[in-house]
Amino acid sequence: FLNDKDYHGGFERNEIEKVFSAMESNYEAWVSGYAPLAVGADVPVAVREFSRTLFNMRPDISLFVCQTVFFSDFRPILGLVKVPCCIIQGIKDMSVPLSVAHYMKAHLGGKATVEILQAEGHLPHLSAPQMLVPVLRRALAR
Repeated sequence: FLNDKDYHGGFERNEIEKVFSAMESNYEAWVSGYAPLAVGADVPVAVREFSRTLFNMRPDISLFVCQTVFFSDFRPILGLVKVPCCIIQGIKDMSVPLSVAHYMKAHLGGKATVEILQAEGHLPHLSAPQMLVPVLRRALAR
């Protein structure tokens, strides 16, 4: 997720620290603001469901998971992945820019394809399952 000189992950360190601060200072407000952005589309049922899952987590555990995700960097070992991969990316993902999907494809050690969903959000299984399911079926049939 962290940008560096040769990689656009989507976030600068200070932006990530602001997310952590918001989670620590008022978790409920953070969830209420983050859930619609993560889901991305105007799908109130999906936003409610995602919010429910976040509210079911203890805030300290949620923060720990978020820190782990944001600060994990597996780029150095992408080349070790030799199995075929299908990278599925939404066209408007506030968490992961399109450049990440293309970076992964270029650096994975085996055959990789990128499927761009014409869907908003980071959670297409919630916001656009009708778009995601055919892509998953194609990928699994290969």
